[in-house]
Amino acid sequence: MAKRRKVRRQSKKQKARRVKAYIARILAFILALAALVAVIFLVIRLFGVFKDVLPTGERAGTEAETSNAHNIIDLNNDGSLTEKSVEDFDTSEYDPEELKEMVNSTIDSYNSSGAERIVLKSLEVKGGVARAVIYYKSAEDYAAYNEKVFETGKASDLDITGFTLADDKNEVLTLDSMEKLKGNYVMLNDDTVIALPKNIQYISRNVEKTGKKTAEVKKAGINSIIIYK
Repeated sequence: MAKRRKVRRQSKKQKARRVKAYIARILAFILALAALVAVIFLVIRLFGVFKDVLPTGERAGTEAETSNAHNIIDLNNDGSLTEKSVEDFDTSEYDPEELKEMVNSTIDSYNSSGAERIVLKSLEVKGGVARAVIYYKSAEDYAAYNEKVFETGKASDLDITGFTLADDKNEVLTLDSMEKLKGNYVMLNDDTVIALPKNIQYISRNVEKTGKKTAEVKKAGINSIIIYK
């Protein structure tokens, strides 16, 4: 009988050890999960800080790239532009190298005065699609090279006669308030998504605001106006 009691006591000790080991594993799992959550939170915080130190033009450009637009213009703080275009390209009928040569030739011709006003950053043809990134020194260079309207300046200098501009609350901008209006404007006449360096204040009727700093112009050939801070 005494021997059986001893075996029973040993069995209880083993069971207790198993329970303790199980609890220890649960605690280890909880600590590991808490550590993972802490790491994820830290990454999110660091990403937020990183976004804050990016130039506003880069942040807006990233925001614009989430759209399905085939043409994106990123207007930078210094007045320069970066255009990102996506166009269908039939490789069975046209040669990609000839396309690159043609684009480089037209840019070289524009820069023939000696100043590098336009730079082809990249041009790739893949899967029947041509993707190009072109840098322009100024709005004037973009307008002249593409033979389109693209004008920038101070909002207080803008004549909005014939235009109807409204803010997010659909409050229309009046001529009397223009002289005191702070900020800048861009006028363009092409279907494109444009990313501005600061928040948009007013847009004309044929413009759709797609973000705090981005808008889409939908009617080519008609002058559109965007006023931003």
